[in-house]
Amino acid sequence: MSIEIIKTPYPLGHEIKNVDLRNVDEETFTQIEAAYDQYGVIVIRNQNLTPQEQVNFSKRFAKLDRFVLEEFNLPELPEIFVVSNIIQDGKPLGMDDAGRYWHSDMWVTQKPPRGSILYAREVPLDDQGKALGDTCFASTADAYDTLPDLLKEKLENLSAVFSSRLYAQFVGHDKPKDDLHSKGIVQAQKKLEDLLITHKLVRIHPRTGRKCLYMVEGVVSHIVGMQEQESQALIAQLLKHTTRESAVYRHSWRIGDLVMWDNYSAIHNAIGDFKLPQRRLMHRTTLSLLKSGTISEPEEKSMASM
Repeated sequence: MSIEIIKTPYPLGHEIKNVDLRNVDEETFTQIEAAYDQYGVIVIRNQNLTPQEQVNFSKRFAKLDRFVLEEFNLPELPEIFVVSNIIQDGKPLGMDDAGRYWHSDMWVTQKPPRGSILYAREVPLDDQGKALGDTCFASTADAYDTLPDLLKEKLENLSAVFSSRLYAQFVGHDKPKDDLHSKGIVQAQKKLEDLLITHKLVRIHPRTGRKCLYMVEGVVSHIVGMQEQESQALIAQLLKHTTRESAVYRHSWRIGDLVMWDNYSAIHNAIGDFKLPQRRLMHRTTLSLLKSGTISEPEEKSMASM
């Protein structure tokens, strides 16, 4: 059976209709995976998944990476990273403010994972019943395609240096240090040394061969061979182009939504416009570049929100 895809006006964020992910045959799965590869972000609403069913579906795409802070993984199913602002028995149930900047997950590793699958279990609402905590997505593949040819040529052999120290400063500058959730961010930072990771500004998608821009807001130290001022101006130009309003899909969450994003052809930004007693509970699985059952190199644990 052919899947039905309802497209947005944007390069990504298209919705796959009338699919029950608890029971997907091989033909339907192949079509879902093809849509995921082609568009970079897909949305599947109205699901009713247990944590084990989410893991089972995710493993059909790839091996699963685990978040480095075990306290934010489900104890009974650590492949699931919990994103939540809920306090339970005096402790955060999950990581609250992960990803509130334009980024691609796990840029801190040389070989970032394929992507992520986020499933909404509780969604915060305002007093009028409007959903809060939207997630914005932008296509780095479309961004590259729509650059002027001269700029494409300039970027072709350039690499940028990404800094974990700049990340810590950028995401932590306005966080109260005694807040329970902020302590989770501090713990994550302590897991890192002052790492400098070099990535090419134009990356080849490992599955589609498509060229994609690769940049992260606030964490690029410099572009190799450029002065800092010129580097920052170019990164700002690329980020502004990638996240221009006409190209950004903003997802308004509903309970039962499952959103898949690709780590190479998309960047995303979580909106933190809610606080308790408005509750948010999301379960996330992280897809490795390796297929399930593949013999791998020694595993790297995931700094999943970086």
